[in-house]
Amino acid sequence: MEPNKFPADLLQKYLDGTITEPESEVLFAWLKENPAAVENEAMEEMLQANYKVSFEGPVALPPGASQRILDRLMVSVAAEDTGVVRLPLWRRSWVRYAAAAVLVAAIAIPAVRILTSPKKPVVQAPVAITSGTNRAVLKLADGKEIMLDSTHGSIVQEPGLTVRNDSGRLNYQGATAAREYHTLTTPRGGQYRITLPDGTAVWLNAASSITYPTAFTEKVRAVIITGEAYFEVAANARQPFRVDVDGKATVEVLGTQFNVNAYTDENNIRTTLVDGSVRVHHRQASIVLKPGQQAAIAADGLQLVEHPDMEMAVAWKNGSFQFDHAHLKEVLRQMARWYDVTVVYETGSADIVFSGEIKRDLDLPQALMVLQSMGVRFRIEGKQLIVMP
Repeated sequence: MEPNKFPADLLQKYLDGTITEPESEVLFAWLKENPAAVENEAMEEMLQANYKVSFEGPVALPPGASQRILDRLMVSVAAEDTGVVRLPLWRRSWVRYAAAAVLVAAIAIPAVRILTSPKKPVVQAPVAITSGTNRAVLKLADGKEIMLDSTHGSIVQEPGLTVRNDSGRLNYQGATAAREYHTLTTPRGGQYRITLPDGTAVWLNAASSITYPTAFTEKVRAVIITGEAYFEVAANARQPFRVDVDGKATVEVLGTQFNVNAYTDENNIRTTLVDGSVRVHHRQASIVLKPGQQAAIAADGLQLVEHPDMEMAVAWKNGSFQFDHAHLKEVLRQMARWYDVTVVYETGSADIVFSGEIKRDLDLPQALMVLQSMGVRFRIEGKQLIVMP
């Protein structure tokens, strides 16, 4: 390929979602090195053709739109400095929509308006909103509450049992004959890890809780959760492990790793199996999961999902948000829990479809940069994130 020749064949492959990773590297390298060398007429013709294939309607790309769409394409390149990571192309069935960001946002905003809006800062935060941290509250059987972000070391000592709290992790050591129930609760903007008395490790996401006994003395090791939790269950074939999902479902295991997402503001309760075997019960139905499968509970009952995105299901535990063809409200629901903000949608605000990965250790304005680049406009007022038209 000539050094300054517009790589139309590679861009078309990108729009079609058939480009290989080496080809994508060549395309993005060319775009980065030749920001002013785009043959606008050829690019506009190509993007217009893809636009007509993807969407029906009278809205047309205005003259000069190609460079602005390229700016959005180049978010992937610039994102290396912000912590926003582009997913591999072969995982994006929606790549045609992402490539021309106007197509993604056209669901709710006329394309002409997006492409002709002047560039200006739209996130203004007088007080920095930082990412979530290791914060939780431990409630004991007598009602006493211990703030774990400010209390460390041996926080509970009873005959045969010591509870230690260090570096974002609660650890139950030993056992006690006097079984009591404790509850660990994370706030919005918090997460925590706990090792239960049987050795089971549990990660709690933001706005979640787990209730458990200080000793597993019954035939079944039973705990109750709300929100989202990831389990690495200590194997014990003689004493099965059972998770009560906020009274709406039950997960039974022997020894395994799995994630349960049961937030009340989400459409489904999802149990995703990483390793081992679990049985998910809902009303009169049940499903046995194999590794790499997911059980989803919605209004129409219990369903088996054969090939869920495993990385996306446990991304929060590994320090990121991951989305695949997710609507803006779904994206912001997750971010609102982690940054402890309330999201307000003004009339006419965007409804983009987004796929990608955003690191959870970014502050809120940094995390919002990728959404801004796709035409969504925000402002921050106190603890409110306001989505503007």
